[in-house]
Amino acid sequence: GLADLRRTHAGAQGPSGGRPHGGRGMRGTGDMTTLDTAPTRQERPTRSRGRSLSPDKRFYPVIGTVLTLVAILAVGEMRYGLGSGSRPFTSMRLLSNLLVDNSYLLVLAVGMTFVILTGGIDLSVGAVVALVGLVTAKMFLAGASLPVVLVTGVLVGSLCGLLIGILVQVFDIQPFIASLAVMFLARGLANVVSVQSLPIDDPGFSALAAWALKFGEGRGSWRINASMVIAFVVLAIGGQAVRLMGLDAGRTRMLVYVISGTCAGIAGILFALYTKSGFNLTGIGMELDAIASVVIGGTLLAGGYGFVL
Repeated sequence: GLADLRRTHAGAQGPSGGRPHGGRGMRGTGDMTTLDTAPTRQERPTRSRGRSLSPDKRFYPVIGTVLTLVAILAVGEMRYGLGSGSRPFTSMRLLSNLLVDNSYLLVLAVGMTFVILTGGIDLSVGAVVALVGLVTAKMFLAGASLPVVLVTGVLVGSLCGLLIGILVQVFDIQPFIASLAVMFLARGLANVVSVQSLPIDDPGFSALAAWALKFGEGRGSWRINASMVIAFVVLAIGGQAVRLMGLDAGRTRMLVYVISGTCAGIAGILFALYTKSGFNLTGIGMELDAIASVVIGGTLLAGGYGFVL
């Protein structure tokens, strides 16, 4: 390679042995030879030439999802909205109701994205939602204050995620088995807390569940409630956190399960706000909804590529 480089140097010099035309030159120091490859303005390539106008193939699943959503809304509009002589089907009221009913799922999907990006899986989130809901209800019955209950509920989820992370990273257990074990653990603990539905009647919690910003009047009105605000905050933080993840493989591998568990804890609080109760059979199959949301959103199930939005 060094001989080739010297021959290139010899051929690049002009008749007088000086610097060749075009701004390229060689610098020799002993046996070390480097090439000054800074292109001139005339040589600098134009990157726009030959660039394909087609979108990145990694975005194809997202494009397909968006087109499918548009098709669903169009069919809904034709069958149940203006096409049937009724009031509009697609409206801010519809979108608001979808977000109110699924804010907990949005938070679960944000946490699950981190796990799936690493090629892992978390099957425990549905059971954690049930456990957090029951812990929340039980603590209110015991007279705990609202801030203490909210923090404890989130920490329950974080601890479940930490346990999965330890099993996966320290004991080298497959994520499927580790999260399945924690799923059974969380569901069993939920049954220990209560096998009956526990109502949540705390005034502060009820006020938080009822809080909403209302827009419009009559049938065209729509709202933004506390669950939606929390879900959007988690979405924004999650989108930034994906870009800031460290390069320490072991730490990151454990951290993603802590993030997923924390999101499950938040989702458990949001689901309790939605139902104002805790029940041990809550969240059965919810982990599959979260996984499906992540994959439909464009994250590879095998890991390696994806984004929160």
